[in-house]
Amino acid sequence: MLTQVTGQFGPVVVARLDPHADLLECLYEIARTNNMKAGVILSITGSLEHAVLQKFEKGSGNEDTIGVLEVEGPMEASGHGVIGIVDAPERGDVPFGVGGYVHGEPYVHVHLSVTSAEHNLVGHVMKGCRVRSHQPISHFTIMVAPVEGVALKHTIDGTPESGRRGVYHLLETTN
Repeated sequence: MLTQVTGQFGPVVVARLDPHADLLECLYEIARTNNMKAGVILSITGSLEHAVLQKFEKGSGNEDTIGVLEVEGPMEASGHGVIGIVDAPERGDVPFGVGGYVHGEPYVHVHLSVTSAEHNLVGHVMKGCRVRSHQPISHFTIMVAPVEGVALKHTIDGTPESGRRGVYHLLETTN
């Protein structure tokens, strides 16, 4: 089954990140500043001094678990992803989950590939991915396009206390 809605790209945001800036925090800032309810992270290109990536690990039996890997650079980075909004009214305004999600706040889902002399890794971007630059102005660049007329809601139904759990993207038109 497929669920789809249609929107249009708004003005593309092109941003240069300062040395030592946190990649994920900068993406959240772009989403907030531009009031994005849906967006596409078209390009992430640059160098990192430190990366923190979420990835699947083999758990006991046939179940996978979520792990977090930290790697020191220097390393090249390339990525893409989506922006939406957290839809979890039952959770209130207390941050929760691995991403520290808050109902009504931006949701950023980014996959990043990093490569260094020792590592070739891919994972979900976490806080702590820091921009590397030997110059006062970096060449770390990201491009983000808002999708107008669409809301991508990172929906979390229920709470552990209620016994209901579901995480998915709800797509809505906003016009």
